[in-house]
Amino acid sequence: MLEERGRIVAIEPGAIWIETIQRSGCHGCSAKSGCGTGLLGEYLSGASRIRVALNSWDPEYISLNDTAVIGIAENTLASSALVIYLSPLIALILAALTGNALAGETGAISGALLGLLGGAALVRWHSRRHAADPAYAPLLLRVEPGSGS
Repeated sequence: MLEERGRIVAIEPGAIWIETIQRSGCHGCSAKSGCGTGLLGEYLSGASRIRVALNSWDPEYISLNDTAVIGIAENTLASSALVIYLSPLIALILAALTGNALAGETGAISGALLGLLGGAALVRWHSRRHAADPAYAPLLLRVEPGSGS
């Protein structure tokens, strides 16, 4: 289970809203202050809000600004990442090769664009198909009262 901490910013019946801070992977490096990637990561990092169902949690024991720990299964994240990143790439390459075989360089360029759009459509379809699937929803693992994030 992959975990992420966030601050509870809203409570509604049956769910809470959690604000997490997105950071780059460079925060542990000692050269962070002199590195362009670290500086760019600091500039682009921001907060995002996500709705998390309470399931069996009692909302009376949860308050605003508590720190919530949410999680998602590793296999769910890995399979989704493969679909999201590889589908457009594979569709682009296959369509470019097909276009090249049919119409040369112009066909390869056109095929690559069509393949990329087709792969993006496949990702969108996958996302909508699994939008209500509980396996793809984050789980509230624990709440740390009053600590804030």
